[in-house]
Formats: sequence, C-alpha cells, structure tokens
Amino acid sequence: MAAHKSSAPPSIPGFQLSNEDAAPLKHQVAALIQREGNTRFPGAQPVSFARQHVAELQQREYFMCEKTDGLRCLLFFNYVESEQGSFEPVTFLIDRKNNYYEVKPPIRVPYHGALFQPEAFLYATILDGELVNDLYPDGSTKLIFYAFDCLAADSENYTDKPLSKRLWALKERVIKPWHTYLTQTKSLMPLVPFQVKEKEQQSAYHISYVFDQVMPKLKHGNDGLIFTCKDTKYEFGTDPHILKWKPPHENTIDFKLRLGEFPMVDASPEDDDQSPYPDYDAMPTKFELLVNHGNNRYRPFSHRLSITPQDWEMLKGLKQRLDGRIIECYRDTDGRWKFKKDDDGTPRWRDDKADANHVSTVESVLGSIEDPVTEQDLRSSEGAIKKAVKQMHAGGQYQEPEHSNKRRRIEDVNGH
Repeated sequence: MAAHKSSAPPSIPGFQLSNEDAAPLKHQVAALIQREGNTRFPGAQPVSFARQHVAELQQREYFMCEKTDGLRCLLFFNYVESEQGSFEPVTFLIDRKNNYYEVKPPIRVPYHGALFQPEAFLYATILDGELVNDLYPDGSTKLIFYAFDCLAADSENYTDKPLSKRLWALKERVIKPWHTYLTQTKSLMPLVPFQVKEKEQQSAYHISYVFDQVMPKLKHGNDGLIFTCKDTKYEFGTDPHILKWKPPHENTIDFKLRLGEFPMVDASPEDDDQSPYPDYDAMPTKFELLVNHGNNRYRPFSHRLSITPQDWEMLKGLKQRLDGRIIECYRDTDGRWKFKKDDDGTPRWRDDKADANHVSTVESVLGSIEDPVTEQDLRSSEGAIKKAVKQMHAGGQYQEPEHSNKRRRIEDVNGH
C-alpha cells in the first residue's frame, strides 16, 4: 500500500441552500435520472469485498480504481435564467445528507457541440465522485473533485446504461471538451472553486500495477480499491456490483456514539445546593457504539469503544458535542474497537453522513474482518482474472459502448 498521506475530508465549498431553496433542485435531479417522486440522495453505495468476490471478478468484467479517502459528493451542472433572459451556468455539490451547496464561481464546462462558442456551456449533468485535497511537494494543496461515474450528461439519463457507457459520457461530454477548450484556446485555468478530474480506471486484472505504480504516486489519502461491474446499470442505494476492498487495518464501521453516565460527586460545603452533581471532567461509565437497524432505530453493538484516559483528555479538549455523533471505528489486533484518527490525532467524525452504517453493512464489514482478502490474495488472483476476462472477450461478451445522439431538451440555452 502507498504511504499514508493527509486524508482528512475537506469541507464542502460554497453556500448551503435552505431546504426550501433546495427542494426544486431535488425534483430536477430526480426527473433528470427518471426517478420522479424520489428526491432522496441517489448515490450508489458499495458492498464490502468478501472472499466470494474473487470468483465474481472471474465471472463478470469489472473496472477498478483506487479508493480515495475523501468526501463523497455528487456534482450537478445546471443553468439559471437571469432577469434579462440570458442563461448562465450554476454549479452544485450534493453531499450524502442530500444537502445542496452552490459553489461560486460556477464551473463553466464548454458544450461539446460548440466548443468555441463562448455562450455555450454544459448543463443537466450529474457526476459521482470524491472531493479531496491533493497535497503537493511544496506543501500546497489543491481541492479536486475526482469523478468516477456519470448519472446524467447533457440532459440524458445514463443510470440505466452500463458503466462503460457512463464512463464514455464522463469523458466525452465533460473531461475532453474541457481539456480541448483549454488546450486549443491556450487559455489559463479559470478561477474555479475546485478542479474536476476523471479518476483513472483499470481492468480488474491490473491489481499489481495499481498497488505498485498508481498508489505510491497519489497526492491524497487512499484506503483501498473499488471494483465496479462494467455491464450493470447504476443502482440507487446499495449496489452489490460495486465492491469495496480495504486492507484489514482499514476495515472500518461508522457507529453512532452514545456516552454513558458521568460519575456523581458531592457538592462543596460552600455550595447552597448540597445535591450531588455529575462530574463532566471524569470519564463516563461507557462509550457505547450504536448500530443502525433502519427506520431511525439504533441498537447497541456487541462491543464498546475503547477509550484511554489520554483519549478522554483529547476528546474533552475538542470542546465539541460528542454524544450522538457518527464516528468511524476499527478493530485493533487485540480485538478492541478504537476510533480512526485523522492526522492531528482527533477522531474521524462522519458528520457528512445522516446515519451510521446499517446492520447489514456492519455484518458485511465484520465478515471481511473475520476472513479478510489480503493484498497478496488479490495479487495472486490476477492471472486467473485476466484469463477469464480474455475468454469473455473471445466469446463475444464484450461490446463497445453505443453512443447516443439525443438532442438537448432546452435547446435555446445554447442557441440551437
């Protein structure tokens, strides 16, 4: 695995919209991906890589990329009509809590059908990706959105299409027009709140290459691999064909933290009220980890969070709410559950998530912990995966993606 780099998730740039202002946008997104009536966060969620998935990689073709340790978001390119009747681009980030953030200045992606018409721009486009701070040798950082999937592009819904077509749309409708415009006009990178880059995808049998060549050169934190089936559609919610592999020490669960009772102390003789009171400086009786069982029902996990006196002093020093927050945890070699630390030693709070992991996810991660697929296991399977994929290609199962020429719905935006 690559050496650890700063992996604390960045803050989302921009202005968070109120529920009232975000509501029509949520309906626009739902309509764009033909999910009318369902305005919940549409992002797909992976399942934990288990031993049977090694065989799965030999039965269906998968793409693979490094798992960026950043902030999962959807990027929504849209437009707004001014009071003067002109159309201008507008850009939103959507987090997993389904909050909408308007980022300014907007990212103006040239329209692929009219690259050198200044008034033409891409809209009605939704990308899936990870927001992360890339760290450079001089110590500077750049905020990057690494796109790894495309839900919609240029008013066309791609969620019902296989991954190969979705990646084609990402490249041809977003990434390539952007780079072509900058190159041929010799323009400087415009002032934007963050850069948009396509995440590098590999065939699933290039495992050693990713471990040896890709990961050591990353400018951001990484905690594993993502395998995505090449020929399945985009699934809203849990997708059994997106496989999240993590090394054993990176297998984590997001719990809800519940503090126990604080010890009672006697009042000072000088106090008017002689009733005992809780000592909030002392450690509580327990640090309970709660598991999400759906419908806002939480039940205690079988183990509690292991906290040392030093940990407690650090937690108190944060002067932040602790009870009820979602905290990312791992199991150490002694079987204790500890909180995952960011570079400054503080817990990895998952404030970007509305809920802790569902019990089904917890069980899946526990299975990966009990019977882990190691890096060496993946490397050893590389030859068998490559042979199986080549046989799929030889048997005619592989097809080049078909590309749509569907016209834009609101053609007067770009003067068509």
